[in-house]
Amino acid sequence: MLKSIMLTLLFFPLWSLSGCSQQDSAQFDLEQAKQKWGSSGVAWTETDLQLLESGELLYRSNCSVCHGRDGKGDMQLGGPELDGSPFANGQKSELIERILQGKKGSAMPAFADALSDKQIAAIASYLRNAWKNQAADIVTAEEVKQLR
Repeated sequence: MLKSIMLTLLFFPLWSLSGCSQQDSAQFDLEQAKQKWGSSGVAWTETDLQLLESGELLYRSNCSVCHGRDGKGDMQLGGPELDGSPFANGQKSELIERILQGKKGSAMPAFADALSDKQIAAIASYLRNAWKNQAADIVTAEEVKQLR
C-alpha cells in the first residue's frame, strides 16, 4: 500500500508536464539564474542556465518526494541522499542510466517513458551542480539519447 501511494505521489506531477518547456522558459529569469549559479565560478551560458533552472523544476516535480527538496533524501521512502553524493558527482552515464531505467528492487522508478531526453538531461545537470555537488558540467540531450 505504501509503495502504491509513493508511486502515485511520484508520478502525479508528470501528468502536468506537457508543455513543460514552454512553462520553464516563461518563468526563466536570466539575472536571477546568474546569481544563483554564479557562485560555482563556472561561466555558464544562457542555455546552460536555462537547463539548470528547468532541471530544478523537474527535480522538484519528479524527484523531491523521495530525495527531498534539499537533496538530503528520505530513506523511509527509498530515496537516498543526493547532496554531496558520489553517485550524483560520478560518471554522467551512470546517473543518466539510473534516471532512465530506475533501480530494480528499489522505489526508484524508470523515467525513460515519462520524460524526454532534454528533461532527463536537465535533471541530471541540476543534480550534478546543486547543493554540494559541483561537477561544473552539463548533461546534454544527446548524451541521454545515446544511453536511452
